[in-house]
Amino acid sequence: MKISNFSDRFVIRKPRPILSDEDKTKMHEAALEIMAEVGIRIHSQTARSALKKAGAEVNESTMVVKFPHNVTEDLRKKIPEKFTLAARNGDYDLPVDGTHHYYTTDGCGITVWDNEKRDRRRSLLEDVRKTAVIADWLPYLSIYEPMVVAHDVPAKVHVIKGMKEAFENTSKHIETESTTTPEEAKAQVKMAAEVVGSVEELRKRHLISAMVCTMSPLILEGPATEAAMVWAENHVPVHITSMAMMGLTGPATVAGDLIVNHAETLALACAMQAHEPGSPVLYGSVLSSMDLRSGDYNSESPEGIMLGGTSAEMARFCKIPNSCGGIGSSARIPGIQAAVENAIYAGLAAQCGSEIMNGMGVVDGSTMLSYEQLIIDNEIAGTVINSYKDIVVNEDTMAVDVIKKVGISGTFLKEMHTLKHSRKFYRPFLWNLEGFETWVSKGKRDLLDIAKEKSDWVLNTHSPEKLDSNISKGLDRIIKEF
Repeated sequence: MKISNFSDRFVIRKPRPILSDEDKTKMHEAALEIMAEVGIRIHSQTARSALKKAGAEVNESTMVVKFPHNVTEDLRKKIPEKFTLAARNGDYDLPVDGTHHYYTTDGCGITVWDNEKRDRRRSLLEDVRKTAVIADWLPYLSIYEPMVVAHDVPAKVHVIKGMKEAFENTSKHIETESTTTPEEAKAQVKMAAEVVGSVEELRKRHLISAMVCTMSPLILEGPATEAAMVWAENHVPVHITSMAMMGLTGPATVAGDLIVNHAETLALACAMQAHEPGSPVLYGSVLSSMDLRSGDYNSESPEGIMLGGTSAEMARFCKIPNSCGGIGSSARIPGIQAAVENAIYAGLAAQCGSEIMNGMGVVDGSTMLSYEQLIIDNEIAGTVINSYKDIVVNEDTMAVDVIKKVGISGTFLKEMHTLKHSRKFYRPFLWNLEGFETWVSKGKRDLLDIAKEKSDWVLNTHSPEKLDSNISKGLDRIIKEF
């Protein structure tokens, strides 16, 4: 399927930051102070060795690495400021250059919402296939991330099995989240190289990207960090994802939580640059506050929403591409709460300049997939993106001559100017704009039922571009070897 200027639909106007330059400078310098004086515990020998060679102070007995200011800043400057997230179909390529607002699905769900039974069920490999097909079609979904853990395949291979389903069923860029070992990372590099042609080509054309989480406060976990080193060697862009939770794994203030997040993110980014200079990095924060009654993850509290937007500002301050924030609501089920929270979060993130937003289609703290929410979130993304476009002011758009022609109490409906420009109006896929009587006559249908019908329609009508059969066999061979 030929897509004309796919990435252009995600271009938005320049961000309007919340934080002042002075505040960003203060928090950046505070994070550097923490890194230099407290340090980061890094459970990866590969990362520690690379950082030691770069001039960091490494205590092997405690695994704490302290970063002199000059070391951090020298390594930070090696991070590419721009690159492209490539897709199997090049028409879906996504320039990461600070001017777009992309959306991804989210991974690691362990259950699926059954709207008919109003209950949840276990997630299966078929859910990865189906969501990849839907993601391939959805106009405002930019990146697909395998959305669930497949309980019907052995645990050892669920990550790479999910990646194969993704490669088979979408031509868009693919992000992998649930990789926790370097062995899994190596297998996925082989798979991506099989699709793109070679490891050398993969280093130039970033067909996949990966999420690697830090462990707050101030820890880089071992196997995941070793995986990050594998990604770095192969120039697979890494979304470095701190999930510092206000009051629990981060201070109970927005500024304090941002500082913990900033220190952890810079630490892993520096480790990657020390190991492989120039490897692509995304500042990928997904921050939250804790629920005061239970200590639970609360991603879309007002504090969590502010953290999502302002972490993107800290990324921009450091000239690092960002994938900050996520619209995976903490609502236990899809519907009103999830839609409201996601819409508010997405709007503020767009204002602050978050370039990649993850989380479409999941609720319950990103643990439950909902086909219905995936459709609803696509509508939210489309509305937000089109609300944050530049407003063009020129002779044609001001339409002074047309206004004079129509005059007092006339209509613009019959004007060619209206025909030309109304074609650019945003047209919702899900919302029903018909009148109340029409809604009643059609059975007063619930939004979730309509969203489920829409997702079924996509599955029944959309056929993704097929993966070459020889490449598909090659992926099967890699999985078997793994």
